This record gives sequence, structure tokens and C-alpha cells, in this order.
Amino acid sequence: MDPGWQCGHTLSASFIVPIDTSGLKERLEPLREALRVMPFVSVHPDHFMHVTLLPLGFLVPEPEDKNEISSERLAEVEAKARRATTDFPPFEIEFANLNAFPGAAFIETYDEGMLKKLRNHLCEGFGMKPMPGTPHLTLAYFQAPDGTQMPEGLVASIQKFRVWPVGKVPVSQIELTLLDLQADYPEPERIARLPLQGSSI
Repeated sequence: MDPGWQCGHTLSASFIVPIDTSGLKERLEPLREALRVMPFVSVHPDHFMHVTLLPLGFLVPEPEDKNEISSERLAEVEAKARRATTDFPPFEIEFANLNAFPGAAFIETYDEGMLKKLRNHLCEGFGMKPMPGTPHLTLAYFQAPDGTQMPEGLVASIQKFRVWPVGKVPVSQIELTLLDLQADYPEPERIARLPLQGSSI
């Protein structure tokens, strides 16, 4: 949602793990309530909850930068990823504990490294370098103008939920999606659904 990051682009392509929050709401809501009252904090709605597995770039007709991707390349990546996911086993993610980056609050993932392994497996499948960082479930963005002081109580609110089990979800598929960067919280547009080993769509 940062205009500086978007650089005028309107669509962003990613592989994601969509998260059904219906079984997690009771444990998610206290975290959302604690963040919602803070200025400059934008809490994600249920339809936007996902784990970004692998960002692919901004969709453009003619890529001129390494962070851009064409429709033709996207189709090629999808085909290679589909082959890669068929031999990767389903697994389970446990969500727990509120944490934060400078620009976002997130819930940590515990999955014995399976999200990272899946991401690396995809990268190998279509010749990308493995990405650094740990996959996570973003819960809210911090959208304060540059130079704005941290809202009083934000650190205390996050600290209160540093140990907070949220729940577990099974992962049997991933999705290739496009995100409309001109809308605040658009529903990710699913381009393809890729089942993991032994799973059916």
C-alpha cells in the first residue's frame, strides 16, 4: 500500500497461501481489537488474510525491471510451479504470537520449516534464487506519515500478545494471485489454484 513501493504499478503477482479465518476468529479478534484503536493502524479484513509465499513482481506488458513480470512469463511460471507442487506434501501451519516489522504487525508461523521449503522448491522449479525471510501472516499495516511518532501504547499492545496461540490450518494448495494496488483491501484475484501432492481441487 506504499506508493513508493508501487512506483506507479497497478497489479502485483504472487504465490500465496490463502487463510480461512473462520476457525481462528475467537483468537484473532483480541489482537485486532488491540491494534484497531491505534492511530495509523490498518487491520486486515478476513478476505485479505493470507501468507505471501513468493512475490513474483508487478504485472506489465513489457518488463523493464527485475521487479516486473509479463503475462507470458507469468503463464510459464504457473506451469512450472504446477509441476513442482505435485510432489510436495501437504502440511499444517500453527499461528501464534503477535510480532511487528517497522511497517506491519504479523502473526508468527510454526510449521517445521515447510513454508520455506515449499518456497525454495518453487524457486528451484522455475530458476529463481531462494528468497530470504520467514513467511508470516500479516495482521495489520502501519500507515503513518514519515516522522510520525509511534502511537502510545502500541508496543505495550504487541507485547501483551507476544505469547498468544491463534490456531492451526492445513495447507493442501497454494494460489497464484493478482492484487489490485489501486484499492485498499481488494480480494486477491485468483489466477490459478495449485494442489499439493495427493490433494484435489
